[in-house]
Amino acid sequence: MDALSNVNEAQRAAITAPIGPVLVRAGAGSGKTRVLTLRIAYLIEQHRVKPDAILALTFTNKAAKEMRERLRQQLGRGVRGLMTGTFHAVCARLLREEIGGRIGSYTGAFSIYAADEQLQLATDALANTTERPPVLIEADEVLRRISRAKSRMLTPRLMARLSPDPVDRFVAGCYRRYQRALEQANALDFDDLILLTHRLWHEHHDVLEACQARWRHVLVDEYQDTDPSQHALVELLTRPGGANAQTRSLFVVGDGMQSIYGFRNADHSIITRFAHDFPEAQVIELQTNYRSRQPILDAAYAVIRHSRSVAPMNLQAARKVLPGDRCLLINEAKNGREEAEQIARTISELQQQGRPLREMAILYRTRHMSRPLETALRHARLSYAVRGSVGFYDRAVIRDALAFLRVINNPADNLSFNRIANVPPRGLGAQALARLTDVARHAGLSLVASLSHPEAQKSLSPKAAEGARRLASLFARWQRMAEGTTPPDHLLADVLEQSGYMTALEQRFSPEELPEARAHLQELMLAAEEHTDLRSLLQEIALLTSADTGDEDRDQVQLLTIHAAKGLEWPFVFVTGLEEKTLPHERSMGSSDGIEEERRLCYVALTRAGERLYLSWTPGRNRGQQLKPSRFLDEIIAYGRERGNR
Repeated sequence: MDALSNVNEAQRAAITAPIGPVLVRAGAGSGKTRVLTLRIAYLIEQHRVKPDAILALTFTNKAAKEMRERLRQQLGRGVRGLMTGTFHAVCARLLREEIGGRIGSYTGAFSIYAADEQLQLATDALANTTERPPVLIEADEVLRRISRAKSRMLTPRLMARLSPDPVDRFVAGCYRRYQRALEQANALDFDDLILLTHRLWHEHHDVLEACQARWRHVLVDEYQDTDPSQHALVELLTRPGGANAQTRSLFVVGDGMQSIYGFRNADHSIITRFAHDFPEAQVIELQTNYRSRQPILDAAYAVIRHSRSVAPMNLQAARKVLPGDRCLLINEAKNGREEAEQIARTISELQQQGRPLREMAILYRTRHMSRPLETALRHARLSYAVRGSVGFYDRAVIRDALAFLRVINNPADNLSFNRIANVPPRGLGAQALARLTDVARHAGLSLVASLSHPEAQKSLSPKAAEGARRLASLFARWQRMAEGTTPPDHLLADVLEQSGYMTALEQRFSPEELPEARAHLQELMLAAEEHTDLRSLLQEIALLTSADTGDEDRDQVQLLTIHAAKGLEWPFVFVTGLEEKTLPHERSMGSSDGIEEERRLCYVALTRAGERLYLSWTPGRNRGQQLKPSRFLDEIIAYGRERGNR
């Protein structure tokens, strides 16, 4: 392979490692994506592995797309048949094919519920309990605990039996009702995509053996972000026996120092235990950093070297520091406003020196911290984009349109039906929906099917009955179109027009807002044009992460949380809020695990910078409270003194 001539010794060892369990501990900026891509190319070119025998799992759609593009550049058409995608996307595809008749009453047309729909089910489950909770608990906390239980592969019964926490035992009852409602709607949440795939493999060995025979080589990116259910899925797929009788080909890449998603149930100890779980594993470390100058890496090491949960690596920079370069600067400000103004002035100076704004990012611990930064940048007339705000698919008009399509695809999706039953108004308000729900429950029907049921027609007012008949006729029309040859974009256009939705926009939005609402729906139409069937359109949308704000092609300063910055890089990075109770956050200061994750979060923030890193703090961020410098800032300063830096 010609590409191996352009890699370092450690990267070459990883790419050419013997087939078997391999863990690549890839430090920040060490070229892990390149190593993972070249490993796949090496298997195909040197081991003569067929592309369709390879499964490459990622944690974001962006990473999967980048991997496919690199492989196309490397192998051209030789990459056809290779399966790359997120855990959730791959599992969703498999469940579409296999879940029907194997797990409960599910069919392959299941819906994938988004966060607000999951919250609605959790709210209903909490409202319908007869048991008194041990403490006051909200629906979002119920949902968080259900998600955590699923990530640990606990059923409601096991959650109630094994947890010592009385709140968890109470939530187990809500979990039972929540799961029952999902199945009745033929719907899954994101955790179910992993959990039910594992259940499918565990209970139906023919499906597992078929997958093992198909995917003999498994590669996983960002392994530090796996939760126990994802790890169990990988272990089961690569377990020796059957199709894997000789050896298991598992290649994982990750960095425990960048495990920052504990709130999403990621378990940083999984990557730490890899050599224990796979005793025959080879462990290779990538310690050469191609992104950052050495003083930046030293600052990051000064923080992570105190970690008690991960083994720190002292990365070495491939890029040299030029004479006169100041790679690390620390600023103190009186308050958040002054901090923001200092940053805006610095950015203006960099811009005057010829550096484009897109090379600069401002990172903060929590979203609300963007407000003074936005104000300062606006006053300085510096263009900026706040990343991670409301995404395209989270906008109300888009959610409405998708709710229509989801009911067409899956008539049992009562939650989506409830969203659009009276949108635009057709007499099916709360009272009419309650009557339809009663009829549907007694007749064992979906709400869509109940629209034309004789009992429903009798119980509804004349206006509501007419609205129900009209809507039932429309859904019958749209389902015929979806089952025929009508492209998804044509179906969507028909839905928006025939339902009266487009006409109703004029009453719903002001003249100033109306063009934007229409533009959003037009953009959804363009997305639908890229698909040949409704099901694939809905699945892709369900699996997409929230879209970033701003146009990446424009010259703008990027503002985002540290969590959102993971995997990104810029020449100039400003990390704000380096004080106690901000970073580390006050919610994390009550436990050693919390502090450990905050430490890793700080490490991630620092290693986003390539040429220059600006750190700032203020004692006056919170009114009436004097804050101290962050312990992480103290550690950076102390390490610099140890090394003789001033």
